[in-house]
Amino acid sequence: MPEGIDPTHLDEALRRSRTELDVDTRALLLVIADRLSTVRPDQDMREVTRLASALRAATDRHGFDTPRANAAEQLLLRHTPSVENRTISRGEYALLLRARAGRDTSQAERVADLHRQADADYAQNHARRCRDDHRDDANTQALADGSHAARSLTT
Repeated sequence: MPEGIDPTHLDEALRRSRTELDVDTRALLLVIADRLSTVRPDQDMREVTRLASALRAATDRHGFDTPRANAAEQLLLRHTPSVENRTISRGEYALLLRARAGRDTSQAERVADLHRQADADYAQNHARRCRDDHRDDANTQALADGSHAARSLTT
Protein backbone atom coordinates (compact mmCIF):
# COMPACT_ATOMS: atom_id res chain seq x y z
CA MET A 1 0.00 0.00 0.00
CA PRO A 2 1.40 3.43 -0.88
CA GLU A 3 2.70 5.42 2.03
CA GLY A 4 0.52 8.19 3.40
CA ILE A 5 -2.78 6.40 2.68
CA ASP A 6 -4.67 5.37 5.73
CA PRO A 7 -6.25 1.90 5.32
CA THR A 8 -9.43 3.08 7.04
CA HIS A 9 -9.90 5.64 4.24
CA LEU A 10 -9.81 2.85 1.68
CA ASP A 11 -12.34 0.84 3.69
CA GLU A 12 -14.60 3.88 3.90
CA ALA A 13 -14.32 4.52 0.16
CA LEU A 14 -15.24 0.90 -0.57
CA ARG A 15 -18.20 1.05 1.82
CA ARG A 16 -19.48 4.23 0.21
CA SER A 17 -19.13 2.84 -3.30
CA ARG A 18 -21.35 -0.07 -2.31
CA THR A 19 -23.99 1.89 -0.41
CA GLU A 20 -24.21 5.38 -1.89
CA LEU A 21 -26.27 6.06 -4.97
CA ASP A 22 -24.92 7.66 -8.08
CA VAL A 23 -26.99 10.29 -9.90
CA ASP A 24 -28.25 7.84 -12.52
CA THR A 25 -29.39 5.24 -9.99
CA ARG A 26 -31.10 7.92 -7.92
CA ALA A 27 -32.96 9.18 -11.00
CA LEU A 28 -33.99 5.65 -12.02
CA LEU A 29 -35.30 4.92 -8.52
CA LEU A 30 -37.50 8.00 -8.82
CA VAL A 31 -38.72 6.88 -12.26
CA ILE A 32 -39.72 3.51 -10.80
CA ALA A 33 -41.34 5.17 -7.78
CA ASP A 34 -43.37 7.49 -10.00
CA ARG A 35 -44.65 4.58 -12.06
CA LEU A 36 -45.55 2.47 -9.02
CA SER A 37 -47.38 5.36 -7.37
CA THR A 38 -49.43 6.19 -10.47
CA VAL A 39 -50.19 2.73 -11.91
CA ARG A 40 -52.27 0.55 -9.57
CA PRO A 41 -50.71 1.98 -6.36
CA ASP A 42 -53.12 0.08 -4.10
CA GLN A 43 -52.20 -3.38 -5.42
CA ASP A 44 -49.63 -5.57 -3.74
CA MET A 45 -46.01 -5.11 -4.72
CA ARG A 46 -44.49 -8.40 -5.82
CA GLU A 47 -40.89 -9.47 -6.24
CA VAL A 48 -41.40 -10.04 -9.96
CA THR A 49 -42.60 -6.43 -10.27
CA ARG A 50 -39.43 -5.23 -8.52
CA LEU A 51 -37.27 -7.20 -10.96
CA ALA A 52 -39.23 -6.11 -14.02
CA SER A 53 -39.25 -2.45 -12.94
CA ALA A 54 -35.47 -2.41 -12.59
CA LEU A 55 -35.03 -3.99 -16.02
CA ARG A 56 -37.50 -1.65 -17.68
CA ALA A 57 -36.06 1.52 -16.14
CA ALA A 58 -32.50 0.54 -17.04
CA THR A 59 -33.47 -0.47 -20.59
CA ASP A 60 -35.50 2.70 -21.18
CA ARG A 61 -32.58 4.85 -20.04
CA HIS A 62 -29.60 2.99 -21.56
CA GLY A 63 -30.96 0.77 -24.35
CA PHE A 64 -31.68 -2.91 -24.64
CA ASP A 65 -28.98 -5.28 -23.38
CA THR A 66 -26.18 -2.73 -23.34
CA PRO A 67 -23.39 -2.98 -20.78
CA ARG A 68 -24.56 0.26 -19.17
CA ALA A 69 -28.16 -0.99 -18.97
CA ASN A 70 -27.02 -4.24 -17.35
CA ALA A 71 -24.90 -2.35 -14.83
CA ALA A 72 -27.75 0.06 -14.06
CA GLU A 73 -30.16 -2.83 -13.57
CA GLN A 74 -27.79 -4.51 -11.10
CA LEU A 75 -27.37 -1.25 -9.17
CA LEU A 76 -31.13 -0.81 -9.03
CA LEU A 77 -31.62 -4.34 -7.76
CA ARG A 78 -28.99 -3.74 -5.10
CA HIS A 79 -30.72 -0.57 -3.91
CA THR A 80 -34.36 -1.72 -4.08
CA PRO A 81 -35.57 -3.66 -1.06
CA SER A 82 -36.81 -7.19 -1.59
CA VAL A 83 -40.52 -7.79 -1.05
CA GLU A 84 -40.50 -11.58 -0.86
CA ASN A 85 -41.33 -11.85 2.85
CA ARG A 86 -43.71 -8.94 3.38
CA THR A 87 -46.95 -7.47 2.13
CA ILE A 88 -46.68 -3.92 0.87
CA SER A 89 -48.63 -1.94 -1.71
CA ARG A 90 -47.01 -0.51 -4.81
CA GLY A 91 -47.66 3.01 -3.49
CA GLU A 92 -46.00 2.25 -0.17
CA TYR A 93 -43.05 0.69 -1.97
CA ALA A 94 -42.75 3.87 -4.04
CA LEU A 95 -42.38 5.82 -0.80
CA LEU A 96 -39.51 3.52 0.21
CA LEU A 97 -37.81 4.07 -3.14
CA ARG A 98 -38.16 7.83 -2.85
CA ALA A 99 -36.63 7.69 0.60
CA ARG A 100 -33.73 5.59 -0.75
CA ALA A 101 -33.25 8.11 -3.53
CA GLY A 102 -33.06 10.85 -0.93
CA ARG A 103 -36.22 12.60 -1.96
CA ASP A 104 -39.15 12.88 0.36
CA THR A 105 -42.57 13.02 -1.14
CA SER A 106 -43.97 16.44 -1.74
CA GLN A 107 -47.17 17.56 -0.12
CA ALA A 108 -48.93 17.26 -3.48
CA GLU A 109 -47.77 13.65 -3.83
CA ARG A 110 -48.93 12.84 -0.29
CA VAL A 111 -52.31 14.44 -0.99
CA ALA A 112 -52.59 12.52 -4.27
CA ASP A 113 -51.77 9.26 -2.45
CA LEU A 114 -54.45 10.02 0.14
CA HIS A 115 -56.99 10.76 -2.60
CA ARG A 116 -56.16 7.49 -4.38
CA GLN A 117 -56.57 5.57 -1.14
CA ALA A 118 -59.86 7.32 -0.36
CA ASP A 119 -61.15 6.57 -3.88
CA ALA A 120 -60.19 2.91 -3.53
CA ASP A 121 -61.83 2.68 -0.10
CA TYR A 122 -64.97 4.39 -1.39
CA ALA A 123 -65.20 2.10 -4.42
CA GLN A 124 -64.75 -0.98 -2.25
CA ASN A 125 -67.37 0.16 0.28
CA HIS A 126 -69.74 1.32 -2.46
CA ALA A 127 -69.55 -2.08 -4.16
CA ARG A 128 -70.24 -3.80 -0.83
CA ARG A 129 -73.21 -1.51 -0.13
CA CYS A 130 -74.63 -2.11 -3.61
CA ARG A 131 -74.26 -5.86 -3.23
CA ASP A 132 -75.95 -5.75 0.20
CA ASP A 133 -78.74 -3.51 -1.13
CA HIS A 134 -79.40 -5.87 -4.04
CA ARG A 135 -79.51 -8.86 -1.67
CA ASP A 136 -81.91 -6.99 0.62
CA ASP A 137 -84.06 -5.98 -2.36
CA ALA A 138 -84.20 -9.59 -3.55
CA ASN A 139 -85.22 -10.80 -0.09
CA THR A 140 -87.88 -8.10 0.21
CA GLN A 141 -89.28 -8.96 -3.21
CA ALA A 142 -89.29 -12.67 -2.39
CA LEU A 143 -91.12 -11.98 0.89
CA ALA A 144 -93.66 -9.87 -0.96
CA ASP A 145 -94.17 -12.71 -3.43
CA GLY A 146 -94.64 -15.16 -0.55
CA SER A 147 -91.54 -17.19 -1.27
CA HIS A 148 -90.85 -19.90 1.28
CA ALA A 149 -87.05 -19.59 0.70
CA ALA A 150 -87.10 -15.90 1.62
CA ARG A 151 -88.94 -16.63 4.88
CA SER A 152 -86.32 -19.20 5.82
CA LEU A 153 -83.55 -16.64 5.19
CA THR A 154 -85.10 -14.10 7.53
CA THR A 155 -85.71 -16.49 10.40
